[in-house]
Amino acid sequence: MEQNFAIEMKNISKTFGSLKANDSVELSVRKGEVHALLGENGAGKSTLMNMLSGIYTPDTGTIKIDGEEVHFSSPKDSIKMRIGMIHQHFKLVDVMTAKENVVIGQPGSFFMHGKVLSEKIKELSDKYGLDIEPDKKVDDMSVGEKQTLEIIKVLYRGANILIMDEPTAALSKRECEELYRITEQLRDEGCSIIFISHRFEDMYRLATRVTVFRDSQYIGTWNVDEISNEVLISKMVGREISQIYPKQEVERGEEIFRVEGLSKTGYYKDVSFSLHKGEILAMTGLVGAGRTEVCQGIMGIERHDKGKVILEGKTLSIKHPSDAMKAGIGYLPEDRQKQGLILDWGLGQNVTLSTLEKFTKFTVINRKAERERSKELLEKVKK
Repeated sequence: MEQNFAIEMKNISKTFGSLKANDSVELSVRKGEVHALLGENGAGKSTLMNMLSGIYTPDTGTIKIDGEEVHFSSPKDSIKMRIGMIHQHFKLVDVMTAKENVVIGQPGSFFMHGKVLSEKIKELSDKYGLDIEPDKKVDDMSVGEKQTLEIIKVLYRGANILIMDEPTAALSKRECEELYRITEQLRDEGCSIIFISHRFEDMYRLATRVTVFRDSQYIGTWNVDEISNEVLISKMVGREISQIYPKQEVERGEEIFRVEGLSKTGYYKDVSFSLHKGEILAMTGLVGAGRTEVCQGIMGIERHDKGKVILEGKTLSIKHPSDAMKAGIGYLPEDRQKQGLILDWGLGQNVTLSTLEKFTKFTVINRKAERERSKELLEKVKK
């Protein structure tokens, strides 16, 4: 029986210097299908999608859209074929408003009246049940709001093939449910969707078929209802896994950290909790509940109005993140690209940035010592 494919990618290869990111891989997506794309980090998933969206050009292979062979030399070529990519790391201009981000780079956008644009965005938002303020700056948005804006952006450009790259990675359960609803509505309207994820929950909720990549190679494609978790994991990692999450018995020790009555007007009020040795404490809440702000208050990124932060029985005076770090408190931010990393720097420089004084003598950085320490830490994390 002839298949009705929206996307056919065959024998695609892409090399960056000595690194082969894709090695003769393939992917076929049917019209009106949500197709899951799974694989470990570095398997080649995002590279393939960057070629489908025109960011990269394949070294070898063919791409067909609705049966027609295409050649993309830029994202504009991909957009013309009604392909939209929602990147894991958002492609938004922080100093611009939502509506300015929606039309940036679009023909005639410079002449479009703000009110007309706001009405068009509201029309899209109402149709798909999305909530976005057209005049709100990206810099003031939460991660969930930024993702909503990315979805509106590709829909505004008329996309009927959507690529979603790790869209649930930084979302709360409630935000994930909202994303599922939107994805299902788009599918029911005939859109073809590639959903890249590490989460089986995403796949089972949305996808009919799943493709697995491993070590830059295509491993296979299966119907979701015909393959088990165990088989999928073995395909992804290349070996049998006896336990996905082995139970670890850890004794809960004495209290090591306590927050008492932490408050910041307009953000959070009277927050108290304690943490014991050997314990993982979860902090949950809806978007806007103040989770991030509490953590930033503890870390000294934003000043709290009142309350205490107590470590090993000693009340800390944290006025700056450096005070928290000296006390042994670390912070992994929600938006690691914007708040946690310097993207133009290498791994070693980013790893040692918070302890740079240890590798500096008379204002000169000892790069060798920096690299050695970074390698030690990276190896430790891998274990």
